Formats: sequence, structure tokens, C-alpha cells
Amino acid sequence: MSIIHNYCITGKYYHFLNDLNVNVVISGAENKDCNIFPPDWNKDNIGNNISYKNKNFGTLTFHYWLWKNKLHTYKDDDWIGINHYRRFWIKEDSHEIDNLNLSENILRKIPENKNFDVLLPEKIFLGNLKLSKLIKHGFRNILTNPGLLFNRNKISISLHFDLFHGYNLLKRSCKFIDEEDRLDFLKYINNNTSFHPLELFVSKKNIINKLYEKTFRWIFKCENEFQDLKLEGYGKERLYDFLAERFFSFYFEKYTKIKSWPYILIENKYLS
Repeated sequence: MSIIHNYCITGKYYHFLNDLNVNVVISGAENKDCNIFPPDWNKDNIGNNISYKNKNFGTLTFHYWLWKNKLHTYKDDDWIGINHYRRFWIKEDSHEIDNLNLSENILRKIPENKNFDVLLPEKIFLGNLKLSKLIKHGFRNILTNPGLLFNRNKISISLHFDLFHGYNLLKRSCKFIDEEDRLDFLKYINNNTSFHPLELFVSKKNIINKLYEKTFRWIFKCENEFQDLKLEGYGKERLYDFLAERFFSFYFEKYTKIKSWPYILIENKYLS
């Protein structure tokens, strides 16, 4: 079985991460006191980086660091796993996991059935939105499409983004996507009511490299387009991370064979 080169993104120090035998990377290190972190942890402000953009780019500063500084050290068919400090890929038969037994349950080898190119979390579905939330966040959408009030179980990716991350920003961003993907991405966000979330994946180096090339070519153009926006509040502050989250899902669905795989969400009470 092929070994997975696991990375873990974190913006805070948690002691249990020292015991996991994964490549821990400090996200947004440029604006943090890195003296509180172990010296062997990686920092996303070392080498070719955009760590200073972390406030609006979120985990994208890690992905850029990985792309520019580490990805070239792997072979095209090497498998790389992306974890988050609370979310980790686990073995399929794992049960009752906490921070104490997490290390022995982390997925470290690719399953024998290799009829896939990427492991992704199960899709999240965007339907059944509460009427109060729709009215609160979607006033402009309701004006142009009053039928939303009576059909709240079919919330598209595009509409959901309008409601929670900024009206029309996702659609505006589409004009900067590579021409070969532009129309497909528009169809994807307008016609789908679910997507693979969190930018968590396990995939091969050559697939990830192409994903990063497309994503950052697009995101930097979006950054220029939206430079006058006030990116404040949870829904907008990490705008470019939220945009990329939808594109990652689209990219994998268009270009790869997907296998959904379980991950564990470590409860806050175990974090120390």
C-alpha cells in the first residue's frame, strides 16, 4: 500500500499535535508569535509564501506554501493528505477516537482498492434553510426570485454563497476562471445543492499541482477585483478561502475519480 505524506494545518498551539507523526504547518505564521510553537513545526511564512494574506486567505496561505516549497520534493504519484488541527483522516474501521488514541487511527496508507484519484469528505447539502435565515440574509435574492420563499430545500451553491459570504461575489469571480473551466464552474455552482467542504483531501502530487495552479491563478485575479471591498465578519473576512473551497470541490469532481472517506472531528474539550 502507498504511504500518505500527511500535513496538518493549525493556527494555534495544541500539545497533542506533537504526538501524531504528521507534518504540522503553522498557518498565518507571519502575524503570530512563533516562539510559542515547537521549533520543528513548519511555518507558512518561510520560503516562497503569502502568509501575510492569511486574514483574508485563511488556509490558502498553507496551500500556497505547500505548492511553492514542498510539492516539488515529491514524485508525481506520491500521495499527500491534508488535515486540519481538529479534522483528521482516519482508518475506515476506527471507533471511539479522541486525542489520546488519534495517532494510531490516522489514515497513513492508501486503501488497497485504488480505483480513485482522491479521498474527500462526504458532501454537505445546503437545503432546508430556515425561513428566518433566508429572509435575513437573502433579501435581494428574494426580490429577484420570490419563489425561494416556497422552495427552500433547493439552495444552490451560488445562492448559499450569496446568503452567507456576499451577494453576487461568487458569480462575479467566475469571469476570472480559466476559460476551459469557466462555463462548467458556473453550471456547477448554479445547478448543485451540495459540495465537498473544508479543502480536506488525499490525492497525488500531480493532481494537487494542477489544482493549485488553477486556483491561485484565479484567486489572485479575484483579489484584484475585490480589493475595494470591506472584508469584515465571519462570512466575508476569509472570502478567498470560501471561494477556493467551492472550486476545490468542482475541480475534483470534474477531473478526478472521487471516493468519499471518513474523518474525525476532535472535540474542543480534548484540545490543549
